[in-house]
Amino acid sequence: MQENLTEGDHRFLADITRFIDDEVIPVVDVKDAAGEYPTALVKRMKELGFFSASGRSLVTYSLALEELARGWLSLIPVANAHTSSVWTIKKHGTDEQKDIWLEDLLSGTVVSCLGLSEPHAGSDLQTTRSTAREHNDGWIIDAHKTYITHSDHSDSMMLLVRTSERAPGSPGLSLFMLRRDEWTVVRKLPKLGTKGVETCEIEVRELHVPHDRLIGGVAGKGFAQVMDALEVGRIAVASAAVGVGRSALWSAVDYTKTREAFGTKVADMPAVQASLAVLANKLAAAKALTLWAAARKDQGGRCDVETSSAKVVAAEAAVEIALKAMELAGGSGYMEDNRFARLLRDATLVLAGEGSNGVLNALIGSRTARGTTELAWI
Repeated sequence: MQENLTEGDHRFLADITRFIDDEVIPVVDVKDAAGEYPTALVKRMKELGFFSASGRSLVTYSLALEELARGWLSLIPVANAHTSSVWTIKKHGTDEQKDIWLEDLLSGTVVSCLGLSEPHAGSDLQTTRSTAREHNDGWIIDAHKTYITHSDHSDSMMLLVRTSERAPGSPGLSLFMLRRDEWTVVRKLPKLGTKGVETCEIEVRELHVPHDRLIGGVAGKGFAQVMDALEVGRIAVASAAVGVGRSALWSAVDYTKTREAFGTKVADMPAVQASLAVLANKLAAAKALTLWAAARKDQGGRCDVETSSAKVVAAEAAVEIALKAMELAGGSGYMEDNRFARLLRDATLVLAGEGSNGVLNALIGSRTARGTTELAWI
């Protein structure tokens, strides 16, 4: 799949790799420990054209996110939520909405986030209670959302709300685009990892927006639009998992090459080499499945099983690799002044991102049990 990349794609990816090696990795440990928002790094992502990466193939986008996560997983939610918004407008927005939003989104002049989850439910978006009701020349929105990442630094938000009662075959949900001054951050939520980017609880109260903020211009289409965008999001999370897995694996290799125990280099011990082989194999398989899912999604249509499978496999690999890397580093791996603890904390995010592994496995399992033809690739 990588052989199909254009010369422009290769230059873009080379620029991202240099950015990670020269500008992110030298500062990541200090910034993460401080819980500092990466203002300068996000600015550089804009300059490098990262926010326009959604205009490239999903394979290129996947490889770019992998590199980003290799440097610092806190940068991933900034890019992922934004790209999901861009994807939705490109695929489902009206011509007017594309004219209004896409240029600024693709340049990074406007950075977007996603407002989906609510306090009473996580992955079950069909139970959304936030509402929008028609009123004169627009809609009035009331919403209460939580776990909304990058919502205190984003310039816009794609918000999922209920516009009609749920009925069989019709979740009654719609997506709206909001601007930064139209929602309130209630609080920033403490969390285990990805310390450099905020995750918040937000509210929207009696907000009047014009009709042109409704994505696609037709109410009731929001759930299908979100499901389409989340498939791109799962590719992003799978790519990020591969990236953080790579960082953990090679950090462990570097560490074992410098340490001696019982008169021999740790890296020369057969048991250690066997462990590294298992991790390398799982990482390679996760990357291959992720790129394959990205290529499938690029072809168009729904790819929920493929993208879910890639996300589950990559997430499990990342956590296993990060945990084993900490073990191989011995007692120092548990210390906060080494990166192994940070990598493990960050890696756990991918177990829940864009649908928990349990929920996605239930989807994959139900399709497998039915023996549907869409699983012919297995």
